[in-house]
Amino acid sequence: MQLRALNRIALIARATSSRWSAIRMKQVASFHEGSLGAHAREDFREAMSDVKQLATDLHLGQQVVRRASRICGNAFSMHFGQDLPPQILSAAAVYVGCREAQKPVTLKDLACASHSDPRTVGRCYVKLIERMNISRPELNENGYVYRLTLKRPVSEQALRHSQDIIHSLNPKGLGGRNPMTLAAAALYISCCNLGEIITQAEVAEAAGVGEQSVRECCKEIRRLAKTA
Repeated sequence: MQLRALNRIALIARATSSRWSAIRMKQVASFHEGSLGAHAREDFREAMSDVKQLATDLHLGQQVVRRASRICGNAFSMHFGQDLPPQILSAAAVYVGCREAQKPVTLKDLACASHSDPRTVGRCYVKLIERMNISRPELNENGYVYRLTLKRPVSEQALRHSQDIIHSLNPKGLGGRNPMTLAAAALYISCCNLGEIITQAEVAEAAGVGEQSVRECCKEIRRLAKTA
């Protein structure tokens, strides 16, 4: 009986939290819509709808939705959101939210989900953080290692060791790298260190990046390791 009561309380709490989030989202939307013209208001509503759809498709959660929605609203309030296609703005805003929430989502993921070009979304992301003075969120590449789907299996030890490599390099200036490239390079070096057979071509294919990018990243990791 006590367990059922506790479960019921938890369900009520989650439902209340979800309703409150929905109410808060409507308040944010109404606040920003009030200062917009008819055309801009339509674009804003489309961007907000796209944010919710991206979050649903990629299973991102309400924290990312709230943050991305605020960013879209601020972009329109600052009168430059109207100059951006709604699907690009929403994808870039969601990317900011994902990075701040340490979710392993890439620009390519968001571009694919929003039917956009990754480079265009990336440029919009840079524009958002520059125009809004958003601190570039630190990226936790560890989560990307487990997204690599390799044709030949590697050990759990190799996966953990690759995370250790990434963690040791975080303060040393590799934060600007594509996280999937960094994850692939770290896993390749990890396998080499442990005597497990894998090629740079295999990890590059698993990460969806170029083999040359992985090769250059491996060189950079090894160079930084020597200076540690």
